[in-house]
Amino acid sequence: MLEFFIAAIVVALAPGPDNLFVLAQSATHGAKAGFCIICGLCTGIMVQTGLLVVGVSALIAASPVAFFVIQCLGAAYLVYLAYKSFQVRAGVVALDERRENGQSPTDERRVGVVSARRLYLRGIIMNLTNPKAILFALSFIPPAVKMDSPLSPSVQMLILGSEFVVATFIVFGTVALLAGAVKKFMLNSPKANRNLNWFSGAVFLFMAVALFAL
Repeated sequence: MLEFFIAAIVVALAPGPDNLFVLAQSATHGAKAGFCIICGLCTGIMVQTGLLVVGVSALIAASPVAFFVIQCLGAAYLVYLAYKSFQVRAGVVALDERRENGQSPTDERRVGVVSARRLYLRGIIMNLTNPKAILFALSFIPPAVKMDSPLSPSVQMLILGSEFVVATFIVFGTVALLAGAVKKFMLNSPKANRNLNWFSGAVFLFMAVALFAL
């Protein structure tokens, strides 16, 4: 179990769509938003583990049609998030123009504020619509199961999935804190905030394309 936990830490540290997602969202919305995303991703990992235990993940991976549908759903969701990020950026520009024109702050609307619930759901959807997460669960967790263990393979996979959740939370939480610190440092810079939203949208588009680069 210790060897698996160390391996999970290494895997979480490796650049990938999930930590890029946490980085982009934390840099755009702050560390608290990043942790909401992380909780959603970790929930998705546990769901993936459950699907692995009951054999659904293997069925999806073996079906080209089902796999392609998940790819399309994941890419479409990422494109939607990119659109929302670019839309926020346009809204921030409009607010800056109103400030420069001396308009009252009451004319401004809050731009880019996303609820914790929505961020949490983003994390879940991001994980469950990522076909690479299915392949990863199939290739990473079952090989670590020991057939001579007194615990059943199903129980072992659930324990291993829980270990991976802890490792993911530690690594991604560190990413969220660091990216959130950058966001806090640039809080009073409208130009930096616009660029962060642009960066977030660009990351989403990149991940949408990367879903098909299997």
